[in-house]
Amino acid sequence: MASSPGYALAQLWPSLTAGTTAAKVAQVNAMTVAGPNVDVGIPQVAGYLLLQGIYPTVQTFATSNYSTNGSDPVHDRALTALKTFVAWISIPNAPPVHFSDPTVYALITAFAGAVAAQETATPGSTGFTQAVHDGLLALGQTTQPWWQANGFFAPVTLADAINNGLS
Repeated sequence: MASSPGYALAQLWPSLTAGTTAAKVAQVNAMTVAGPNVDVGIPQVAGYLLLQGIYPTVQTFATSNYSTNGSDPVHDRALTALKTFVAWISIPNAPPVHFSDPTVYALITAFAGAVAAQETATPGSTGFTQAVHDGLLALGQTTQPWWQANGFFAPVTLADAINNGLS
């Protein structure tokens, strides 16, 4: 059974900075938590890579060859990921990347991780640093107010705190 908004508020209350009830309510209303992922358009992904200055490097790496007899699995995983990314970005009128679908998000995360691992192993080979990795994934991530994520229909009020026996 899901917890009620009042229960969630009561669980959070002891962790708030000491102060007046009004000050604690203000703290609660200022808090944000991770929200649901949203879909991201292909132009947004391409634009992000362009703004990071790595799009040409990514395209160049994607045209390279696989290692001989799989002797460099880090390179080969990154190459597969970037060949897929470049093909995806090149599709005219491509549908959005469904970051909102946990399976797709996990796949994108794995692809980005493979490319970041290559960049770590051979700096400058892809330009796809951990910061680029994190920024790419952040395109689909949202935040939301704590109160909304915990079932309140509006910001928490003094009445909510008092009605739940909090002060």
